[in-house]
Amino acid sequence: MDVGRCLNLGNALDAPFEGAWGPAITPQDLDWIAGAGFDTIRLPVRFGSNWNGTIWPAFLARVEQVVLQAQERGLRVILDLHHFDELMADPDAYAPVFMAIWSELADRFEGHGDQLVFELLNEPRDAVTTARALELYQAVLPIIRRKHPDRWIILGGGNLNSLDEMLDLPDMGPRIALTFHYYSPIRFTHQQSDWTPEYFPPTDWGLPEEAETIANDMARAARPEVPVFLGEFGVTRDAKTTSRNGWIETVRTAAEENGIAWCHWAYGAGFDLRDFNGYEWYPGLYRALME
Repeated sequence: MDVGRCLNLGNALDAPFEGAWGPAITPQDLDWIAGAGFDTIRLPVRFGSNWNGTIWPAFLARVEQVVLQAQERGLRVILDLHHFDELMADPDAYAPVFMAIWSELADRFEGHGDQLVFELLNEPRDAVTTARALELYQAVLPIIRRKHPDRWIILGGGNLNSLDEMLDLPDMGPRIALTFHYYSPIRFTHQQSDWTPEYFPPTDWGLPEEAETIANDMARAARPEVPVFLGEFGVTRDAKTTSRNGWIETVRTAAEENGIAWCHWAYGAGFDLRDFNGYEWYPGLYRALME
């Protein structure tokens, strides 16, 4: 799949509308991302809420604009169907919409080169178990493959793209990678967030046994028979700087040591890399993530 250093553009096109959860994506953002040394962006998109028989034309045009602007800067784009809450609650009712969305996207992006990757569904959960997600994938893959026989496609398991659920996924064939997300321990990575179901107070990280847990998890995640993609990992900016940087570096290096491509969450979304009053990285974070 040839993903090296990847960055999620969260809380933008996956918000109820672009700008609702943070600044809209600008060409200057993409300039900074490319200049910082990233080669790939993961673009989460809320297609399900922008659907009425077809994807809203203005919304789809905006998505394509960002894809093209990123590619003009040499960035690979992982196009990710994000926050499809209706499907998670009732997959029987919304499976036809899921298939129609990807059929339309397959048409719209026909002819794009290897710089575009499709990720079919972010964080299956609730009624979309791993087994149900596999049914959805198996139904839609032939539709996509008719126009994209060689495009890389990313698939994940249930329980919010958990590692254990990914390990239960079968090898789905050539040019398909499997993905998982990693935020363990969540009481540390999501501390002081005001949107989590449970509030996690300030806490520290960095004991040898905590680093060993990460090393063991990344070793478990590696699957020699199929490419593995760590699609999200990160720590809220409210965490202590040294602990945050230490966790990020530990996860990133353990993934790399096991041949796992990675994508940091996120450019913004409370897990920021830089102070958005300027263009400087937070102290020590460049070394933790990029060196």
